[in-house]
Amino acid sequence: MSTKNTETIAPQTTTPQTTVGIDRISFATPHYYLNLTDLANARGIDPNKFTIGIGQSEQSVPPNHQDIVTLAAEAAHPLLPHIDSNRLKMLIVGTESGVDASKSSALYVQNLLKLTPWVRCIEVKEACYGGTAALMMACDYVRAHAEKDPQVLVIAADIARYGLATPGEVTQGAGAVAMLVSTNPHVLKINDDSVVKSADIQDFWRPVYQDTALARGKFSTEQYIQFFCDVWQKYCAQNNCNFNDFAGLCFHLPYTKMGLKALKAAMDSCDNTCNATNTCNATNLSESSRKCLLSRYETSTKYSRRVGNIYTGSLYLGLLSLLELDGLELDGCTHENSELPPLKSGDKIGLFSYGSGAVGEFFSATLVPGFKEALFAREHADMLDSRVRLSVADYEAMFSSVAPYAPEDFVSDTSHRERAHFFLDGISSQERHYRSN
Repeated sequence: MSTKNTETIAPQTTTPQTTVGIDRISFATPHYYLNLTDLANARGIDPNKFTIGIGQSEQSVPPNHQDIVTLAAEAAHPLLPHIDSNRLKMLIVGTESGVDASKSSALYVQNLLKLTPWVRCIEVKEACYGGTAALMMACDYVRAHAEKDPQVLVIAADIARYGLATPGEVTQGAGAVAMLVSTNPHVLKINDDSVVKSADIQDFWRPVYQDTALARGKFSTEQYIQFFCDVWQKYCAQNNCNFNDFAGLCFHLPYTKMGLKALKAAMDSCDNTCNATNTCNATNLSESSRKCLLSRYETSTKYSRRVGNIYTGSLYLGLLSLLELDGLELDGCTHENSELPPLKSGDKIGLFSYGSGAVGEFFSATLVPGFKEALFAREHADMLDSRVRLSVADYEAMFSSVAPYAPEDFVSDTSHRERAHFFLDGISSQERHYRSN
């Protein structure tokens, strides 16, 4: 006698993926800057090599009471009203300018911001990729604990130093970008679609006993471009997409022309592949998309052109520049991308992160409704426009007065403290002492 299996099989259901991304984002940079035409003239160089060839106009210069700890705290300061002490679970600082080889800079930042002690504080390092590594860790944590609705504060902070009258002098800079990561973000969703490539190469490095970097400039540029082309090709294959699917692309910007070189190389590769395989209808870059991506690329470089290289934060400074300046109206006139419709909810932005040594990652983000209202565009414009222009002599003195990598005591200058909320007062018995206003 046979019997039928009467067990009811429940229909399969798909759990909707939790939306995780950047809820708020802000940046900070020193109150002083150097005009690069002044620098070029002082070094006997054609200014066009800096302003056009490299694509830099200004660079921020930190007084000796500022380091990556104070810059990180300054960047995060505007986010404090949006941080819930009961939800904040991690503070991650991505940097290659750490102030200690053991103690995390995040602990100093936690103290300066008076954040809850019930939080995990760590520092992440991989050259200019460290900020992205921190962001991805934050997103993974929030997704894994979404039922508790946690927040993670991510800060990418760096001071790029190559030395006075060196080839890399024009690509110096200082600043930090702070990002609050959560579910249901107010700025953009980070899509879980990234492609990462790593390789042990020697294009850029900084030994622990010095505060200036060593680099093989031409080789590093070549690797940057190759890494982008490699991860872009794999990303498109894995996600069945192409350039036409993006409203804008943002790049790590050690100088503003770097990302453009990689973007054009990939575009040219796309065209060549299309022509060789006769698959234009499926993969070719449309002329309208080309113009859109190149125009929005230029918008993404505006802040970096004025701030300079901030290593781990450079990609996210570019993202901020794009989001805050796209379609910006001043005095009733549209100044940025006037030939394009403004960015809107649902638009997809591609982001390429590169850290020498090397790691490259490409991923995408989707803008959410009301993202413009969640930005700090007016505050950032005021910060940049109110900075003090230094003479070359004053810049050289400020650059040389930095706290040394040495066991001697150090006392910072009490001048040049306008607009700063946080200070490195000094170093005594090899312990750093910070304070806030």
